[in-house]
Amino acid sequence: MAKKKLKNNGIFFTGKSSEDVTGSQYLVKFGNTQCLLECGLHQSGSNDYLDSYKINSEKFQFKPKELDYVFVAHTHIDHCGLIPRLVKEGFTGKIIATDNTAKIMKPLLLNSCMIIQDEARVLSKRYKREYKPLYDEKDVYKTLDLIEVYDEYNTVYRLNDNISFQWLHNSHCLGAAQLQLIMRDSSSSKKVLYTSDMGALHSNNHYVTDTEIPDMFNDVVIMESTYGESKRTSKKKRSYDIKHLETAINTVIERKGTVIFPCFSFSRTQELLTNLYDIYGVQKDFCTPIFVDSKLSCDISKLYHSLLHDSDLKKWQTVCEWDNVHFIEEKDESKKCIANDTSKIIISSSGFCTNGRVVGYLKKYIKDINSMIIFSGYVGDNPSYLSYRIKNYRDNKFIKINGELIPNKVDCITLSTFSSHANCDDLVKYGSSLNTNKVVLVHGSKEAKKCLSSKMAEAISKNDKTYRVIESYRGMIIRL
Repeated sequence: MAKKKLKNNGIFFTGKSSEDVTGSQYLVKFGNTQCLLECGLHQSGSNDYLDSYKINSEKFQFKPKELDYVFVAHTHIDHCGLIPRLVKEGFTGKIIATDNTAKIMKPLLLNSCMIIQDEARVLSKRYKREYKPLYDEKDVYKTLDLIEVYDEYNTVYRLNDNISFQWLHNSHCLGAAQLQLIMRDSSSSKKVLYTSDMGALHSNNHYVTDTEIPDMFNDVVIMESTYGESKRTSKKKRSYDIKHLETAINTVIERKGTVIFPCFSFSRTQELLTNLYDIYGVQKDFCTPIFVDSKLSCDISKLYHSLLHDSDLKKWQTVCEWDNVHFIEEKDESKKCIANDTSKIIISSSGFCTNGRVVGYLKKYIKDINSMIIFSGYVGDNPSYLSYRIKNYRDNKFIKINGELIPNKVDCITLSTFSSHANCDDLVKYGSSLNTNKVVLVHGSKEAKKCLSSKMAEAISKNDKTYRVIESYRGMIIRL
């Protein structure tokens, strides 16, 4: 993006999320203030780290040292995982977040740093040249020192003469928010709403508050479109998935198999564990052990005790004190658990099965017809994801894991209602109920944005409204 184009007020679509579902980053310039709406890592679905390394190493289209604020609407790594590189390259401004987001950023960024350093080591060895890590622990701790917490929702905070903001409720994950920027200078005022990743309008997940549809006017709305395709609308209800889950687990236990949940460490692990307690916690004869096997999952599960309050905290404490639950932090204990052939339930990261301890369980159990893998949400949309290949077993009779070709015989089901993203129907309802001049769709594939744009335009017309729906692309500029 030419430097001269960055001179005037506007929203600059600088990140990969303008054309993909990862790497969120949007520059907002107004008056004498420059804000970045998140700064996330691009995350590839494959184990070929070079593509992601090249993208995440690209020169920023702005000068980090000239940024005044970075807003973090939630703490998933594809939304905050590149901030330490900003700090490494000169950013010294304020990082704005809710209290829960700020606290969860520490273990997630430190874990991301460890992965980044390991991937750089692998690349250096593979290609016989030095690949420097994007950042190190020192940069992470500098990043954490720059965080300022603003914790009240629906409360306008003034940051300087140009910029005020408020958080709006978002059920995507614990601590998540939508962001409204309120901008003024001597000649004009503008309002921009950024949804970040959106959770359901009526969430079935524990520990979160439903996503709200704002009724105030915004000149521009930047809206996610991850599940914008029609196929991302499920008629199933959570009650159906819960019953399906119970039946599946009972079947596997009866045939003395093992149930494996490939699972994201933050939010999904805690949600699944809570649902397992809701199903089996009152069943006195249920004695199958449940292992949460991931250092990061264990760290975040501990952190939940200081993040939750009142009835949510009491619920989580009860779940963690359940005799069936065991948290595995050390690798040696994980190896022993994998080697143990007794029937059990495993919750282990990562959710896409690209790395982490879950790979060890998969290597052992995908050939076991008595066991089952249960996915809880999105599994990737192409064969570069191991999760996709396991799920689509008809086209993947054998799967290579750590160099070994293994028969793919394990049972596999997917629980679609556990996704933390709003589905297509919710996106259409939200996007057609706004008070704005234009909605810009981001964080989705071309197909998802095209489908959602069409559906929203039809719904907007039915609601007797006339605002535009725009499909984003990288390098796009919306002038303010």
